Parts: sequence; structure tokens; C-alpha cells
Amino acid sequence: MMKHLQVLIRPVITEKATAQEKAGKYLFYVRKDATKIDVRHAFERLYGVKVRSVSMLRTTRKTKIGRARKAVTKRPAFKKAIVTLVEKKEVNILKPKLKK
Repeated sequence: MMKHLQVLIRPVITEKATAQEKAGKYLFYVRKDATKIDVRHAFERLYGVKVRSVSMLRTTRKTKIGRARKAVTKRPAFKKAIVTLVEKKEVNILKPKLKK
């Protein structure tokens, strides 16, 4: 099992993710080898709240071609986790509480 500080990379801060926080759902980028159980334990230890469920999704590597087809950039593949809390309360995801 990984250390809980290494599982959650960073929160996803978008308009859609921020709107879901009111329903008790939080979106994070996680390590590619993280499991749902790792994410659950990490979130509970870092923020001190109970987790109802964890949903995971993977995105594939994407190639983007720039203007005039000269610049080719590649977005890396990543994994996201949607964490749903038991109670619909707001958690400050930018400042974890680090429960030991």
C-alpha cells in the first residue's frame, strides 16, 4: 500500500468539478497505480471525513497538432478519482488536515 501523501497528486479545479463539490463529490488526479482503496484511505487520512464511494477513470495519451501541422504536442495519460462523501459537507481540498 502506498503512503497517503503519494496517492493524491492534486485536485482538479474546473468549473464542473467545483459545481460537484456542493453535492459532496471531489475530483483528484491520482497516481496511475493507485486503487480505489488507496484513494479512500488517503482521502480519509488527509481530510478527516468518511468516504462513501470512489470512482476511477483513465484518460489516454492524446496527440495535438498545432497550426500549419508543424508543432506536435502530446498530452500525457492520467488517472482521475471522483470521491463521494458520506455527508454532504464542504471540505477545503487545498488545505489537508493530515490525520495520523
